[in-house]
Amino acid sequence: MSVLPAQAAARWSRVVLGPLDAVPKTSGDIARLSLIVPRSGVAQLLGLSRNTVTAHIRRTEQALGQDLADVRCRAAVHLALAFGSSPVRPAPDDGPPPGLDDLLAAVPAAAWARTLLGGVRERHVRTLRAWVDADTDAQRAAHRLGVSRNTVRAHLRAAESALGLDLLTHGSGVHDVVHALRIAELHGF
Repeated sequence: MSVLPAQAAARWSRVVLGPLDAVPKTSGDIARLSLIVPRSGVAQLLGLSRNTVTAHIRRTEQALGQDLADVRCRAAVHLALAFGSSPVRPAPDDGPPPGLDDLLAAVPAAAWARTLLGGVRERHVRTLRAWVDADTDAQRAAHRLGVSRNTVRAHLRAAESALGLDLLTHGSGVHDVVHALRIAELHGF
């Protein structure tokens, strides 16, 4: 996300991803892939069993102290990986590293989130919030909203169209929505 302060984001990324140095490269690579491809797809793609893939992901989760089954954690790690591969050098270590919310509170991030969410109807934004709160489980989101699962899926398809992002598969479009909703919450819109 190029709207975040690059040096601070690179520093945050270094702190978040630092524990990966203690994990075998294969485990880290498999976990990275699982952020955008379902575990069964990773297993099929790599010719591994799902249990082997799960073991690699667990090893990485333990090192990072993150639950990669949680959509917010996946989004944060995905963002950290994006900045971790950036050529930008981290800001000097002059105090505690910024947190993700510190980065998302940046004014350009608010403008990005407003633009991203601006074309989405308010009822669909409510559905997106409930869906993310339910860890992208349409049935649980439907229960929270008091509507049917089919209504949630219809709202998500409408939001996909307005956002120009793929939400109903395991792609990174969900990560953008997670961050945009958090930014909106931080900025009160």
